[in-house]
Amino acid sequence: MALAEAGIEKKIAAASAGMTVSSVYRVIKKAKAREYNKDESSIMKMEYVVDESRSGRPRKANAEKEVEVLDAGANLSPHFTLFH
Repeated sequence: MALAEAGIEKKIAAASAGMTVSSVYRVIKKAKAREYNKDESSIMKMEYVVDESRSGRPRKANAEKEVEVLDAGANLSPHFTLFH
């Protein structure tokens, strides 16, 4: 976002950040809605861009459990089947 706000093309800023161009625009829009103003200060505070917690049911699995499950699946034989 700092690159995009510094005048670098959004497409180049997105590629260097590993984001899509639409994501760059969305982050800039969110930051401006949270009172970011590049004319007042070029400092990008995390509160301008960090997602807020969402309502709804909490996740059952934590990140460690998800990695464990994915690793276990990656180690299966490509010919593995539940049915014989």
